[in-house]
Amino acid sequence: MSFRGAWNKRGRLIEDPDTFLKLYKKTQRIYKRVRKVQHTESLFQRALEKYKKVWDEYRSLVNKRAWVDPKLWKRIRLMNQTGDRKVVKTYSRDTTIIPEFVGHTIAVHNGKTFVPVYITADMVGHKLGEFAPTRTFKGHPEKSAKVAKKK
Repeated sequence: MSFRGAWNKRGRLIEDPDTFLKLYKKTQRIYKRVRKVQHTESLFQRALEKYKKVWDEYRSLVNKRAWVDPKLWKRIRLMNQTGDRKVVKTYSRDTTIIPEFVGHTIAVHNGKTFVPVYITADMVGHKLGEFAPTRTFKGHPEKSAKVAKKK
């Protein structure tokens, strides 16, 4: 299966998704700790230094690569291993669609509801949010309504 188009531009993917998920969770945990001890100066400085160290490691792993939400990626990988085809809900509109997602239905939140999106090979390399519009187009007003409004 070959993927052309947008995937060629964003083809760099994180090599080890398990390390990526662990580091992602670690940054979230340490950030919560930094926010919690913000009022105590000595604890805050130590927590902040640790957070900066972990954050730099995380950024070096993620920088200049296609962003895939680690929780969504983990769920899709588990579904691929078991052969399940359930609808997966996500709020992550900025996730890049990767070849592992092909054949799955992902419900993407558009701000009001979850829009089910069936992933095909042509979508690889695009973002999930591109396929779940956030605004509804209700058409242009008729010209007769404009004329009546002016009078």
